[in-house]
Amino acid sequence: MKILVVTNYYPPHHIGGYELGCRDVVEKLRGRGHTLHVLTGTFRHRDLADSAGEPEVERVLHLCAGPGDSRHNKRAECAKLTATLRRFNPDVVYFWNQGGLCLWLPLVARWHGTPAAFFLSDTNFVSWRIAAWLRRWNEHNHDPLTPALSPLGRGEGEKEHNTAVACVHRLFGKTFLVRGWPVVRKRTCHFCSNFLQQTAAKNEITVGPGSLVAHWGIELSQFTVTPRARWPVRRLLYAGQMIPQKGVHTAIAAFALVAKEPGLEDLTFSLAGGGMQPDYEEKLRALPAQLGIAGRVHFLGKVPRTELPRVYAEYDVLVFPSEWDEPFAITPLEAMASGLAVVGTTTGGSGELFRNRETAMTFTAGEAADCARALRELVSDRELFETITHNAQREVREKHTLDAMVDRIEGSLLVLTGRS
Repeated sequence: MKILVVTNYYPPHHIGGYELGCRDVVEKLRGRGHTLHVLTGTFRHRDLADSAGEPEVERVLHLCAGPGDSRHNKRAECAKLTATLRRFNPDVVYFWNQGGLCLWLPLVARWHGTPAAFFLSDTNFVSWRIAAWLRRWNEHNHDPLTPALSPLGRGEGEKEHNTAVACVHRLFGKTFLVRGWPVVRKRTCHFCSNFLQQTAAKNEITVGPGSLVAHWGIELSQFTVTPRARWPVRRLLYAGQMIPQKGVHTAIAAFALVAKEPGLEDLTFSLAGGGMQPDYEEKLRALPAQLGIAGRVHFLGKVPRTELPRVYAEYDVLVFPSEWDEPFAITPLEAMASGLAVVGTTTGGSGELFRNRETAMTFTAGEAADCARALRELVSDRELFETITHNAQREVREKHTLDAMVDRIEGSLLVLTGRS
């Protein structure tokens, strides 16, 4: 198959796991003999160059990802996709993260007569809607990571705004003029978790035939169990974005509660990762000193993905404190395959991986005391620790390999293109 992948970010210029997983799937499909081309956004990290020799990647799509970004020129963005469709002539267009991209792009594939599918790995797809001409009057916001935006703000215009909103909703609230047409409506969708598939149903989004759940998977050969002993537990790790929704502050507060307990004086906590919110990171770095544990919390900064296997090998426990509806994360899979025990929340799709005292220790999101309780139980019970690490490794080996994930994706795309 010739597959055109359309996504907002693409490594090495990525933000999180969604984009890294996209590249994994692209490379795996390419390794199976398929021809792939990637059309992505213009975003680039200042300290990173493009990958050497990437003629199969076009970084031309405009991103409108923040309040300071210019709005899309729909005609220009659609013309970019049209040009690539004519030049590459794919059998299928595979849309990944569309956040910040012109949401009319999927319609271009339909106009071109090319089958299309989506891989969905966060809840933002609920807000990917077009033709909502009265949407500016809709106060409902489906993106859990950003606050609701009001067209008039608050203050003197609040009363007038509320009256106008009530009027518009009474007349048009249930029509596409306010709600818009979901971009993924009646399209083949590959969800990374059952939770996301259920999210579509709850939001009355009817997906197309062939839609399925393809849980994230990893390349097992890259993440192996180090031969060193991990008991007694001494080194805790957080790996991920430094943003409030990930609950990093909760993890540090929980560590402070257990760090001073008898027998746990040697326990340390390291945090690997960065983010787009420097103010939050600054508060995190100040927190250990405020809690009296400054010498035992270490910030590693951003760690290249190629270095993560080495990092995992040096730690005993991964703390995964996410507080938003995490769709289904890749980091815990990597850590579990590497022999770490996980202490995490079960928000969103995480509950499909974490089973308390079986594949992980779980705690209530945002509750530092409950996180501390889970850590305390884990580090004081060797049998529990070994049971969890053994079960977690088996869970990943049997259910969450990259090959298994791509098998489902490839099979679906072959059916969609009439090749199976």
